[in-house]
Amino acid sequence: MSDDGPEPTAEHTPLAENPEDGEVLPHPRDGGNEGPVVIANEFADVVVRKVQTRNGTRLEIWSPRRNTCVRYDAVALDCLSYQEPEFITGLLARKPGA
Repeated sequence: MSDDGPEPTAEHTPLAENPEDGEVLPHPRDGGNEGPVVIANEFADVVVRKVQTRNGTRLEIWSPRRNTCVRYDAVALDCLSYQEPEFITGLLARKPGA
């Protein structure tokens, strides 16, 4: 990464003290908005959308600046949700393509 900006970090917000407690969280509703979501700041921008593939529903994340794209299923996204912030911060420190 460039030394121009602040060190990238991941944020971790636990939803419950103990996930095994069985707390049922409401599913967020988007009000039927099927369009893509653009998330951007001065360092990056991504377009996120839900796509249907022959293997099921995936979350597609596309980076227009790099012209790269990934698709994650529910298992992969769930795995991301329980990673320690230091793991994600380590991923952010890697140089693309390295």
